[in-house]
Amino acid sequence: MAAKAKAGVAAGAAAAISLAVGIAEPQEGYAGYVYRDAVGVLTYCYGETENAKSMQGRTFSKQECHDLLVKRMAHYDQGNEKCVSNWNGLPVETRGAFNSFSYNVGIGGFCGSSAARYLSTGNIKAACDAMLAWNKGTVGGKKVILAGLAKRRVVERNICLRGA
Repeated sequence: MAAKAKAGVAAGAAAAISLAVGIAEPQEGYAGYVYRDAVGVLTYCYGETENAKSMQGRTFSKQECHDLLVKRMAHYDQGNEKCVSNWNGLPVETRGAFNSFSYNVGIGGFCGSSAARYLSTGNIKAACDAMLAWNKGTVGGKKVILAGLAKRRVVERNICLRGA
């Protein structure tokens, strides 16, 4: 790949990651300690779950959590690229929204979703709309709509549609 093309891909990724962080921080909310989220998953910082058990008892500054979120969003951008053939050609708004979405549902969840299939065929509007179905969590053994997830999906969808 030519140097200019590589620089363009890198700039697109950086913009999408920055946008995803801007979406996720207010939606996830900051917690400088490990706690159990609405469905009982150990969580810390801005919705981080990786290594949460080993992080119990630690405290985290907002800056530490922000830096971790930026790093993790880069991981999700790379993971999303592996399952959506035209990922690097998608609009920044669409990529940013789906990086936030994937951070919340996991790369496997995203890659197996109808949203990823729609993106791969270029149907951005259908992909954005498909995010709205991911508003449930398992509480007490039952799938229920979680108000926070429903709100987050509307925010992600609206940003995603700016790229449609």
